Amino acid sequence: MPNGQKQIPIQLDPNMYAVSNVNVRMSEDSMEILIVSGIQGRQFQFDPKHAKRFYLLLKKYIEQYEKDFGELKTELPKQNLPQFPNSQNAAL
Repeated sequence: MPNGQKQIPIQLDPNMYAVSNVNVRMSEDSMEILIVSGIQGRQFQFDPKHAKRFYLLLKKYIEQYEKDFGELKTELPKQNLPQFPNSQNAAL
């Protein structure tokens, strides 16, 4: 790899999951994301800087998708989404 970077092997889950809901809670030090697929959920934690990088990367790919296939028209749902287990935070 260029610049002396080492490649890290990753064990990829062979299953593909359809995301049905997402919830986010945050503090000054972290952002936690709950991603739900069916009745299963996975939690991910980002520091705010990495969350912003994730957002920018996703934004880049969505913009490319829209350039290739046309504008996506959507908005955030107005219903309550699943909460983190034992969470007092509101859903998006």
